[in-house]
Parts: sequence; C-alpha cells; structure tokens
Amino acid sequence: MMRRVRLLLATATGAAVLLGGVGLTAGTASAAADDITGASASGAYVPNTKDVEATISFTLKNPLGTKDKREAVSIEGADITPPGKSAKPVTISYSAPADPGADKEPPSSATGTGKFTITKDDPAGDWTLNIKVRRGDAGAAANTLTVKVTGKQGITSASVNPDPVNLRKGRDVKVDVRATVKDASNVSAQLVSDDTNEYYDLGSLSQDADGVYTGTTYFSDDTADGAWTLVVTASRGGEALKGELGFTVNAPAGGASKKIKTKITIAAPNKVTKGRAFKVYGKVYKGTKAYKRVTVEVYFKSKGTKTYKFMGFAKTTSTGKYAKSFKGKKDGYFKVKIDSTSKTRSAWSPQEFVDVR
Repeated sequence: MMRRVRLLLATATGAAVLLGGVGLTAGTASAAADDITGASASGAYVPNTKDVEATISFTLKNPLGTKDKREAVSIEGADITPPGKSAKPVTISYSAPADPGADKEPPSSATGTGKFTITKDDPAGDWTLNIKVRRGDAGAAANTLTVKVTGKQGITSASVNPDPVNLRKGRDVKVDVRATVKDASNVSAQLVSDDTNEYYDLGSLSQDADGVYTGTTYFSDDTADGAWTLVVTASRGGEALKGELGFTVNAPAGGASKKIKTKITIAAPNKVTKGRAFKVYGKVYKGTKAYKRVTVEVYFKSKGTKTYKFMGFAKTTSTGKYAKSFKGKKDGYFKVKIDSTSKTRSAWSPQEFVDVR
C-alpha cells in the first residue's frame, strides 16, 4: 500500500521535502491576441526553496508587416500577474528579422523569449501574461496569454513491500521499493537501519511510468532487525528533494546462518554516445576485504521495461575489481550479482542508469 512519505525540514544544503501537488516541469501557455500566434512556457512551477526563473517562448506574426504594407513592429514590454497578486516584470528578448527587400515577401513570423521569476510564496494556477506589441504608428496593443504555473513538487508517496520484512534463515528476502516523484530526475533510494550503520543502496530507481519509480534489493538473513527507513532522494531543477518512510524488519526464526556477507559496488558513465563502447565496473567485497578472482553476473534492462536480462560474466582481479565492456544501444539500467557459496552470501549491486544519446 502506498503511503505518504514523512515531511522533512530543509537542511543547510538546500534539501527540501516535498509533499505537495503534482506539477509539470514545462507549463503551458495559451494565446488570446492577434499578434502572438503561439506560446509555450518551461520551468513554470512554484519552487520549494529558492526562486526559479521560468521561460516563455512566443511567435510574433508578420514582424515586418506584409509585402503590400511594410511597417515597424516592436515589443514594448511585458508583465505577468499571479492569481490574487500584483504583476511581475517579464524580461523580453526579441530581435526583428532582417528585411529581405521591398520586392520580396517578408517573413510571416519571428520568435522571441521572455523570463520571469517565481518564488516559493507565489500561488500555482493560471497566471495572466501581457505582451505589448506596437505596429507602425498605432499604440501598443496588449496580447493576453494564460500561463499554467504548477504547484510545489515533491515525493508524494512511497512503499516498501513486504512490510514488515520477515527474514528467513538461509534465504534472501526480496524487498521492492516504489515511489511517486513527479517531474524529477536522478531518483534514488536507500534502505537504512535506524539502530545500526547497516544499509542497502538501491541506486537509481527505474522509471516505470510517469512519476512512478521502482527498485529491488534482497535482505540477507543476518540483516539487523528492528526499525528501518526508506530514504528517497531526487532533484528538480536546482532543488534537492528528500522523503522518508519507516518500515520494520523481523529477525529470522532460528537465527541467522553463519555465512560471510558480500557487497558489490557499480559505476558506469552517466551519458554514452550511441554505438560507442563503455564499461560497467566496480568492486566486490567479502566481509570488509576485497573478494578476489570471483565471477560476477552482469544484468541489464531497457528503460520502460520490467525484466532484467543476463548480459554476461566478469571476473574480479586480485584487488576485487571487475569491469565489462558494452556498446551504447538503449537507455537502461545495469545491476551486478554475485552468487552465494557454502561460506559466503549472495549480493546485488545498486542499480546504475546509463543514458544513451
């Protein structure tokens, strides 16, 4: 069952908790005047902490007049008014196109941009944008547009399944994490013991649907029992988002087995050119020492899919390091696994996302 994540206070580093309405990173703008034929807005959302600068892109029709009637066309200024508040200035950036000559058809349109500031105290909703356009000797005419400014964004819900996590002697227990984080990026998660320094790092969560992120790990039977916390972090624009959700881990009946715990780290380039080679690499530990000359399995799943596919083996060096080369084909997630032995436990690495461009 999805539950609301715990509200967190902003920290000195600017992290904020976000329990709020759903928003869009890019807002929409609708025009209602003759001079402006199209407009759109990006970054039009109410921030949680520091001010953000939203951008308006617009199209001005007949910027030099028509072939039969040349005229000077200029933008005289603009402002935008939030619901129930005073107008804010909009900084316009626009340059008229060059005139191709009296015997040629002038351009039918030209584009420009505008920027305005949104603060954490501003309201969401329909903001009224006015762009003043002057044609020839006539007075400046107001072109009215509606800009949709969306509400404060956050990690609105999360779950850990199962809850409680009932450990089983000699077995690993699969633990799934799910979080709703609209219009954010770099969403990751950790499962952290409240009473010890133990944690499971899930890495980058998979984006399974719009705003829905998931991840999976496995709890060994010697995992610390008691209170645990799911910590979800993400970013939106220049803001760091963080949310927490508590859950419980119960000790296994009969106690834990005596195997040694293993751990795998993973890394890969964040962005890869399509067709170019890159490496997935990391290190394997047995207890606190490097796990040397052991074979690991590398898995991959494409973004938007749910199933990991086995991609091959890699062997660790005398210092416990491994690496495997791939060619960039699709955006997706990598994970690495080490199987258990009679003396050691199995383990999965965090999930690592690679963006292929």
